[in-house]
Parts: sequence; structure tokens; C-alpha cells
Amino acid sequence: MKGIKNSKYSVWIIAFVFALSIFAQSLLFHYLIYHEILFSTLWHSPEDFFRFYLPAATMAVFFGGLVFLFKNRWWTVAVSMLFNVWIWANLWYYRANGVLIDKYSVSMIDNLNGFWDSILALIQPSDFLFLLITITLLISILICYTKSKNIKVSIACIFIALIMGLTNGWLLGRKYNNDWSYINPFQNYDINFGRNYLQEHTIIHHLAYTYWTKINSEREPLYIFSPNETQRVETFFNNTQDSIPKPKTPLIICLIESFNSFVVQPDIMPHLYNFINNQQTIYAPNTISQAKGGMSGDGQMLALTGLLPINEGAACIRFPLNTYPAITKLFNHTAGLFPHDLDVWNQAVMNKSYSIDYSNTSDDNDKNLFSMAIQLSKESDFVIMLTASTHIPCTKYADSSAIIISDSIPSLLKNYIKSANVLDQGMQILFNEISSNEKLKNSTIVITGDHCMPVNDNDYFNHAYNYSRFIPLIIYSPEIKQKTIITDTCYQMDIYHTLLHLIGCEDYYWKGFGVNLLDSAARHNRPITPEEAYDLSDKIIRADYFKNKQLSK
Repeated sequence: MKGIKNSKYSVWIIAFVFALSIFAQSLLFHYLIYHEILFSTLWHSPEDFFRFYLPAATMAVFFGGLVFLFKNRWWTVAVSMLFNVWIWANLWYYRANGVLIDKYSVSMIDNLNGFWDSILALIQPSDFLFLLITITLLISILICYTKSKNIKVSIACIFIALIMGLTNGWLLGRKYNNDWSYINPFQNYDINFGRNYLQEHTIIHHLAYTYWTKINSEREPLYIFSPNETQRVETFFNNTQDSIPKPKTPLIICLIESFNSFVVQPDIMPHLYNFINNQQTIYAPNTISQAKGGMSGDGQMLALTGLLPINEGAACIRFPLNTYPAITKLFNHTAGLFPHDLDVWNQAVMNKSYSIDYSNTSDDNDKNLFSMAIQLSKESDFVIMLTASTHIPCTKYADSSAIIISDSIPSLLKNYIKSANVLDQGMQILFNEISSNEKLKNSTIVITGDHCMPVNDNDYFNHAYNYSRFIPLIIYSPEIKQKTIITDTCYQMDIYHTLLHLIGCEDYYWKGFGVNLLDSAARHNRPITPEEAYDLSDKIIRADYFKNKQLSK
């Protein structure tokens, strides 16, 4: 041991292990997300091979070279641990939301209030391999620690890393025809497109990008529409209206946390399943969730405004003070019921923007939530409620379910199904009340998901119970004369327009991007594609387009 420490090669060993740890962490992160390492491209497509491996190798050589620059070696363990934490954060965030952390995600830390146990459900045993890499580095330092340094070697390594980086840039230039905006990690482009980004940079580049864009963030100027864009967006307005119409029925919107269509089965949710067979319901089981990084915040916005999520971050965090054309503004007395602190998804501020007059918080027991929603409906002509029992990790109320599920099913899926069964018991309270409460019987009631269960594409959910990324949409209304089951593919943005039709306010000044689902011709001849709607909605929100469009009651 003493001989190794005094050896002239000891610093080289530490530098090599540190460089290898950086390289391994970068590749392991990519593998855990996408389950690919592209090694076969070495003989199938060498350029793709080097485009994939050079960024990680460049970072490895650069950081390995820094070891020769300082006498102290313990900083390498601190750096490795920092990368561990950053990688874990991105892994768990990606598993929950399908995107990497960006500068806007950092602003949403309040969303964990009361939901810290959700992180535990996202941790997998393979995640501890990163810690093992750092421990290996620590052991190498204990065995080979030396205070010698070699500035010339350090400069040489940094120079080699520079050459490698330029080579990678040249390869990327060939791929993108020298459009450098796709290559520079410090350009303000959408880093959430995933696989390509990580193949062309690394999770370490991503750390630098996120930090750089966060500290250089300035108040974003309002988006300015071109004449053609203005003409396009105006097609979704009723420009002849000069006042807010009066709804024909009260409205209750129940946004169910992480609600996937596959649980709407008689053996899992019998009360909801029977309710769907009521002669005054619409059932659209193939409704595509359009929520993005804003998750529950996006789900509320889609249902209330017909607008789609912004491209980066969450509108409720970035643009909470905007003017929104919420359906709530049609009603005189509005209330919201939430199973969490009002700091979550910036709820308190968004309630004001949506003109929700009264906000109430409760525990996340669905039976209590539905009972309270019924009480609120007695004094309000609009109520929106959110549930929470099906929130990851789905363990709090799962034991309250009596249904038996095979132990061979992964625990998260098992608990989710049981929690859906408990949710169904809470819904029974609402369904029983509809049959006896005259106001509820004559109300329009929506039951749908705020978003799908946030699991990544490789999760067991994809292979069980015919899982798909659909949320169910159930609408009860006295305006619906017969049971209607829509098997076509529908979208969350359709909820808003369909509700305007059912409450008799289809001439409201903002029509939304969706269609009235009761109109078969409209479903098959949409005025805008979902992709176009995302783009246009992003611009509308960033322009605060509705600020000068408000109507008086």
C-alpha cells in the first residue's frame, strides 16, 4: 500500500479512475433511461458511434486532466457525488414526467409539499450503481493518495479534450448541415426532446446548460404575433360576442389524479362502470392525455381553458398572472377543492387567474373529497375538485380495498389498481347523490384524469391490462339524451369545447382548439392538428393574448 502511494503512477491511477467514473456515469444514465448504448454502431455507422461516445469521453478526459492540476484529490469525490445527485434528480424527474429537469423545474420545488413519498416509488435498485462508482473512486484515492501534481500533463489533457470536443462538433455539423443552433448546449432550444440531446451531449453538459440558463434568466418579453399567426388564432374566437353568456346548467369537474382508462373495469371500478351506462353520459375511453411538464397544472388548464401546455416548464409557474379564458368566468359562484397545499402548482395564484372565488383544501381521502364537493355544489354553480389517492406511490389507501390482486404483479401497479378501487368507493357517494339531489341531477358533471399515470415507456404498466396512454372521459348532463360511447381517439383539449356546448355557452368568445365530441363530423375534420395546437397555444400564453380580449358579465 505504501509503495503504491509513493509510486509515480499513483496520480495517474486516480486520474484514470476519476475519468472512467465520469464516462461510466454518463453512459449509465443514458442506458437507464433508454436501455441502449449504441455499441453496435461502431461497425454499422461509425459516425453515430463517435457522436454518441465522444461527448462522454471528452468530459472524462477533461475532468481526468484536472486531477494533475491540484495536490488535493478529495475534491474528485465531491464532484462525483455532485454528479450522482444531479443524475438521480434527473432520473426520478424523467420517470415521473418524461422530460429532463430544466431551469423551470427548479422553480417547482413547492410541488413536493406533502408528496415526498412519491420520490421513493421512483427509485430503482440500479440507481445505486452511481453511488458504487463514487465509492470505487474513494477507494482508489485511499489506496493511491499522493500530493504530487503535473501541470504539463493537465494542460495536455485539457488540450486533448478540446480537440475531441471540436471533432464531435464537426461530426454534429455533418449531421445538422452546420446548423450550430442544434449543437451548442448553451443555445436556448428545447432540451426536453430527450434521446438525441443525450446522444450529442451528456448529463454533465445538461447540468451546465441548466445552471447557465437559470442564472441568466431574464423576464421573458411578450411574444409578438405575425399577421398570419394573428389571423390563424382569430379563427378560434367568436368575435361577434360582446358579453359573457349564461350557462344552462351548473358544472362540476372532477379531475382524477393519474387516471388511466384501463382501470375503468367492472372488477376494479364497479360504481363508475355502472354510472357510465346511465342514459345521460358520454364515455370516451380513448382520450389522449396532452399534459406535459406541468402535469396536474396542465390538466386543469386544458379542462378549464381549452389551451394546451407550453413547450418548456409549466404555464401555472411561468405565467400565473396571465389572463385566461377560463370556463369558470361564465359562472357567478365558483369553488375549488384541493387535496394539497395551495402552493402546489401555484394553485392559490392560478385560482385568481381562473376566477375561482372560493378555495378549500382537504385531506387526500377521496370519500371526504367527494362529500365536500357535494357540499360545495349546494352553494356554488361551478365546482372543480382534484383527487389524490391514485398519486404515486399509491400506498396510503390501497389497503382499504378488498379486491385481491396476484402477488406476481409489481407493487406499484398493484397499489394503483387498489387505489382506483378505493377512488371508486368515493365516487359512489357522488353517484348516489345525483339520484336524489335535484341540483346535481340537473348539473353537468365531468369525471376525467388530469394526466396519465406518470410512468416511463419501459415500465410494466405498458404491458398490463392493455395499458395505453389514454385517460377516460365521462360526462353526465341533462342535455345528453342517450348514452354515447365514443371509441374514436379524442384529446384533452376537446373537454373544454364539449362542455361549452353542454352548458349552452358555445358562443363564448374563446372556442378552444378542441371540438365538440358530440359532433361526429367535427371529430373527423378537426380545424387544427394537436401539434399545431401545441405550437399556437404556447405562443398565445407567452403573448398573454387574452389580456385585451376579456368580456364583461
